[in-house]
Amino acid sequence: MQEVQVELTSRHKMYDEWQEDTHQYLGCCTQKGSDWYLTYKEQMEGAGEVNTVWKFSQQSISLLRQGAIQTKQRFQKGETDRTTYHSPHGIFSMEINVYKMKRNDENERPSVIQISYQLWLNEQYAGDHEISLQISWQ
Repeated sequence: MQEVQVELTSRHKMYDEWQEDTHQYLGCCTQKGSDWYLTYKEQMEGAGEVNTVWKFSQQSISLLRQGAIQTKQRFQKGETDRTTYHSPHGIFSMEINVYKMKRNDENERPSVIQISYQLWLNEQYAGDHEISLQISWQ
């Protein structure tokens, strides 16, 4: 397991306006077989601490959050993922339609991850979303 710096930028578009947030985390990254796992802790406003695990596979990317927020999301280009999102505000059904996904490796390790998707919460369109992860190896 190796320590890494993580920069997470999330963008959300609703009604033709983009909102953007960027967060920095200290995390750990490890390889198991051909998959990479990135772990770090997030402080979610109004929710508390959340343990976050990303799994980077050849064809898909998974996100697991445990703590004040609990969810498991799977991102695969051209696929739809249906899951639930547990938060202090309630439980929501969630549907994710991924239309763009890119992974860049540096020295055979993940360095930049980009995911673009449409999100539905409780069967209501919740906008276009983009996630960008920049992983800096120590």
